[in-house]
Amino acid sequence: MAHLAVAGFGKLGSALVRGALARGIVRSTEVCVLARSEPRRKLATDMGLALVEWPQILHAAPTVLLSLKPQAFGAMTTDVPHVTPAPHWISVMGGWSAADVAAKLGGGPVIRAMPSVAASVGASTTGLSVPAGVPKQAAEFARQFFGAIGPVVEIDEAHMDAVTAVGASGVGFACAFLEALAQAAMEAGLPPEAASALAIGAVEGAVAGVRGGMGTPAEIRAQVTSPGGTTAAGLAALQAGQMQAVITQAVMAARDRARELGGGASRGTRPA
Repeated sequence: MAHLAVAGFGKLGSALVRGALARGIVRSTEVCVLARSEPRRKLATDMGLALVEWPQILHAAPTVLLSLKPQAFGAMTTDVPHVTPAPHWISVMGGWSAADVAAKLGGGPVIRAMPSVAASVGASTTGLSVPAGVPKQAAEFARQFFGAIGPVVEIDEAHMDAVTAVGASGVGFACAFLEALAQAAMEAGLPPEAASALAIGAVEGAVAGVRGGMGTPAEIRAQVTSPGGTTAAGLAALQAGQMQAVITQAVMAARDRARELGGGASRGTRPA
């Protein structure tokens, strides 16, 4: 019998399995997956994973990772009988609360996690919510599983929609900033390759500085901002454009959309 079943073997599901295999959290012979498309099925078999169909995947292992598209999960589980005994559920689906996932599948505590697309390069910071009632062994497996693709931040499930907005969607926001910075560099006269390299280097330098102990983002910003200097002039332009307000609007829009996925399935998990 498999140790881990993965319902949904898209880009995220496959990246999570790759990370776990690379770190030795599981072996390929211990994993079975639900892969819908032929390319994904081929990828799974090339990785040495067993293929299991829907809905048998839901009771194919003691731990089941739900990596389905949130919009599809409700429809796929409409006629699925409750799984008894319930396995250890781990969901990476945005919008679906632990209570609603459990109600759809027949109970049992549900661990929720929100990694990012950067899981594919082992650089995802994952928000992880482990509810009361999860066996210690299952909780530790989840921590190791997501730790295989980057840092893990444990949070209360009430904040999971915000985690989705910042941790997952935030990668897209950061890339949009990189695109804008590179485009501005080209408009300032730099050739495209140099503009892209310098924009990426600036962001990498900022992150490396924070991780390397140079200080908080605010402290590093202060270090490179001389009164009347170039950085000060640029920051003044960003502030005039209400950068903070625009970023806040983006996060709130992403958070609210996370709440809508699954037909408002995050109800009851919001902070009071």
